Amino acid sequence: MRTLRDLPPSDVERIQERARQLRESGMSYLKIAQELAEEFNVSVSKATVLRWCKGSHNTFNKTKRVNLEPSPELAYIVGAYLGDASLSERNYQYRIRLKVVDREFAQNFERAVRAIGANPRAGFERNRSRANRWWVEVTNKELFMFLKGPKEKLFEVGREYPREFLRGFFDSEGSVYVNTKDPRRAAVVADHYNTEVLKLCKELLGTLGIHSTIYLVKKKGTKVMIRGQEYQYNNDLYRISIHRRTSVARFAEKIGFSISRKQEKLETFLEAFYSHTSERDYHKTKSYSGGRI
Repeated sequence: MRTLRDLPPSDVERIQERARQLRESGMSYLKIAQELAEEFNVSVSKATVLRWCKGSHNTFNKTKRVNLEPSPELAYIVGAYLGDASLSERNYQYRIRLKVVDREFAQNFERAVRAIGANPRAGFERNRSRANRWWVEVTNKELFMFLKGPKEKLFEVGREYPREFLRGFFDSEGSVYVNTKDPRRAAVVADHYNTEVLKLCKELLGTLGIHSTIYLVKKKGTKVMIRGQEYQYNNDLYRISIHRRTSVARFAEKIGFSISRKQEKLETFLEAFYSHTSERDYHKTKSYSGGRI
């Protein structure tokens, strides 16, 4: 049977409200505890029920609540989480952390986290053995449980706000390749081990008129050298690729990157693409863009 600590605050709030309803119907505190155990598969003591019903204890006094209703900011957080962000729990401290090389990415993630009501911390970490990193960290059980929960819930947020979700994901995992000899040739790609996530990205890109393909890039067991050390892939690694010129242009204009070094490459491609595109094709392509975000 679960304990209250195992549950996200939204579920505890629902159980607490149910306890008050049962008390108003005349049920005893012990009977309420038994009823809650049966209805919610959760262990709640008689003493806790009593404090809830008398109003002498509020489970959420020390809990920072956040807004988990679908929003552009939450979609960006979800996209970034499915890429670079990580979760950790220790001694009932529920931590979400993002560590990246690009300051703009960290700042955008911090703004999104703050916009849903959390209080993130941010800083810069120097590391002699690898690239220095900007980091953003927030301790919030409600957001932690949401991100750790069913992926379909996260995917629902992405489907409501596809542009922001895709920007968060591609800020996290995306790369841009522009041919130096012919800058009209370019591709936007992102690698991931989870094909479900990539299939969602392909679906959302499709709704925006952006063609993409998914394929295997590294088989499980493939060896790779990283900073002089040999490693091997523990799982198959897949890639989503946007390489049709019109689709790269639409990605640049409808989604883009928060990270300037990546966005600048897209701007180089756009300049070359439109300078070699006929007036008719130019307007046809622009009709899909809907403006920059």
